[in-house]
Amino acid sequence: MTAPPPLRAAFVKRPHGVRGQVRVEPLGGDAARFSPGLRLRVEPDGRELVVRAARGLGDGDVLLELEGVDDRNAAETLRESYLCVPDAQRRTLAEDEWFTYELIGLRARTGAGAVMGVVAGIEHHPAHDTLVVRDARGRVTRLPLVRAFVERVDVAAGEIVVTPWPEDEHGRP
Repeated sequence: MTAPPPLRAAFVKRPHGVRGQVRVEPLGGDAARFSPGLRLRVEPDGRELVVRAARGLGDGDVLLELEGVDDRNAAETLRESYLCVPDAQRRTLAEDEWFTYELIGLRARTGAGAVMGVVAGIEHHPAHDTLVVRDARGRVTRLPLVRAFVERVDVAAGEIVVTPWPEDEHGRP
């Protein structure tokens, strides 16, 4: 098995103040995720930064202080970048959580055993994520990544058991 890609832990929205702090949107977890000493790699340029301090803001964003980012100009170079962690530092997931890279490529089938296709992608939306399933003919079905549509995920077996939309239950022409 190949090593998973670095995981995006935060999206840098903008600098905050004049001392180099950045306002980030965490991509899973909260301010506690960014403990001092955590090493982050900047995507796309590959720089490595170390968290000096983090605090949650009332709207879900996190304010980060990073070693070596000491003024607004340095913080500005991070705008609209992703801050990534290596797989070894990824956060622990709950039982019904998966990283996107674990779902891509899974065989999607119904509880009755009918093959719907392969998970080709995950779309992120405010209410919930959406599975993008592509069948052998290239047709795409989108299913909400919620319990009503996803019965079971078995990464080790390479499959996801889904409940299709009612109009898809009898098959497509």
